[in-house]
Amino acid sequence: MTNKTFSKTAFITAQTPFGKGETFILDELTEIKRKNPNIVIIPRNPPKTIFHQAGRVLSKNTIKTSVINLKMLFGIFPFLVKSIALPKHGEIIKKIFTQSNSAKKLLKNLAILPKGILLSKIVKEQNVKHIHAHWGSTTATMAYVASKLTNIPWSMTLHRWDIKENNILKEKVKTCKFVRCISNNGKKELLTILKDKFKNKIHVIHMGTKIPNKQKKSRNYSELFTIITPANLLPVKGHKYLIEACEIMIKQNIKNIRFIFYGDGPGKQILGKDIKNRNLQKYIQMPGVINHKRLIDIYKNKKANLVVIPSINTQNNEHEGIPVALIEAMAHKIPVISTKTGGIPELLINRETLVKEKSSIILAKAIIEIIKNNNLKETIVKTNFQKVNNDFNVNKVTNELLELIE
Repeated sequence: MTNKTFSKTAFITAQTPFGKGETFILDELTEIKRKNPNIVIIPRNPPKTIFHQAGRVLSKNTIKTSVINLKMLFGIFPFLVKSIALPKHGEIIKKIFTQSNSAKKLLKNLAILPKGILLSKIVKEQNVKHIHAHWGSTTATMAYVASKLTNIPWSMTLHRWDIKENNILKEKVKTCKFVRCISNNGKKELLTILKDKFKNKIHVIHMGTKIPNKQKKSRNYSELFTIITPANLLPVKGHKYLIEACEIMIKQNIKNIRFIFYGDGPGKQILGKDIKNRNLQKYIQMPGVINHKRLIDIYKNKKANLVVIPSINTQNNEHEGIPVALIEAMAHKIPVISTKTGGIPELLINRETLVKEKSSIILAKAIIEIIKNNNLKETIVKTNFQKVNNDFNVNKVTNELLELIE
């Protein structure tokens, strides 16, 4: 496939390649650019800076515009005039008003409408042949508007919360060429919303990661058994239960450990207070967001003994897709532990590493078993690597995505 010539495709993101988020999209877009240098990336609301090294490479293919400016605002007036006379323009307005099933979603879609109109001009000027949006929310609204105005086919990748939000998803699925869900669990949720309509348009293509050619042998780089959690500090990630598991381990006299929570978010203050109240500052660190390259270097150099993401189902029924942070660790032969939530069981097949959610006791037990049982650890590492290499290899998944686009 690498010798094939691809049509020019525009990828709509929330912020990538700028900012600290969406690291799980970086490997995929980097691989797509390698196979199809003729891509353009258009972020919805790009921050000023690039945080991840891969973002610098992708920035050369990026058109950066603010989420809204005077030019866009002036552009909305001729659109509204045309909507009176032209069916295509009027239909966009009608769908936004009638299918945004809450005031919040309606306001979000109206706010992004000017950038959707600008996007239609950009893709025509760039001679784009296909538009692909990451996320089914406002980025997909931009792609939907641009496709309607230009007749350029479009598609979208749905991740997790954007399915639950259901921002005009029926209309978007109806008009797009295909929908990519990153997990079977996500596809099932989407079909519940669609009442099984458009089933033939929906494809499951996992997010992938680069599989390293050569890997260092496992070693203990320090006297401390280091457990890292590369995840935003959000309730769905379940850090609370990992803090409790740490306390359980200390009480069982397993003190040769340290936990590092790489990430940021609204839960930082609450988690920090919990760590302090339990007197665990010596064992748990929260250094903030980590650069993606630095995280991969930690894996490559075996500077982490274990990766744990104790995800949960929240009270609002929020849950994980398939965390790319787990996929990346598995690709570098770092053992991982996570929970039976969302799409995670599609990734982890060892029962010792797939534990019950919201149970700090079971989580602590699973971590202790990895620490003490080297044979189990080696088995898990081998099984996990085979799984990722077979099903989550970025080379394979980008081939599948590009074939659908073409």
